[in-house]
Amino acid sequence: MNRISIIQSLIDKNNYKNYLEVGVQAGHCFQTIQCENKTGVDPDLESAATHKITSDQFFKENELSFDIIFLDGLHHADQLEKDILNALKALKEGGTIVCHDMLPTSKRMQEIPLQEQNEWTGNVWETWVKLRITRSDLQMHCINTDWATSIIKKGKQELLVNNLPINYENFIANKNEWMNIITIEQFKNIYL
Repeated sequence: MNRISIIQSLIDKNNYKNYLEVGVQAGHCFQTIQCENKTGVDPDLESAATHKITSDQFFKENELSFDIIFLDGLHHADQLEKDILNALKALKEGGTIVCHDMLPTSKRMQEIPLQEQNEWTGNVWETWVKLRITRSDLQMHCINTDWATSIIKKGKQELLVNNLPINYENFIANKNEWMNIITIEQFKNIYL
């Protein structure tokens, strides 16, 4: 399973009708997903988005609510934090937020700004750790596939206790605990 099949399985299982994608780019994921109502946000005027504005601008103007929201926009921790907090406000009861790129496989892959390379996750994993430390009102799992496709639902979680600096070296040493990593089979058992 990859991010697209995970999102589609959540839509199908929960009979979700309203899908929002932040970070549409060329539209591979957005155009593949089958959902009754689809909204796409990306500031690139050449993107396949339905709304060619920043996610901050979209959420500021948005009056819609969504069953499922896929966040794959700017891969900076501070931006993802804003996107998650805004998405939580726009999420319908029983809805799901899906995030991508939470498990970089090298220090360079997560460095800000983007370096000249093919694979880049940015440092969005830092936001994930911060929310695991501070938000007991969320249920969060990081699925170990496709550089991590991660799930957030409103619910409950035991807060992550962490006294270590949030840096890449500590991430590598503690990523299973920090990220609450699950397998695809565990995802299916929990969410499908």
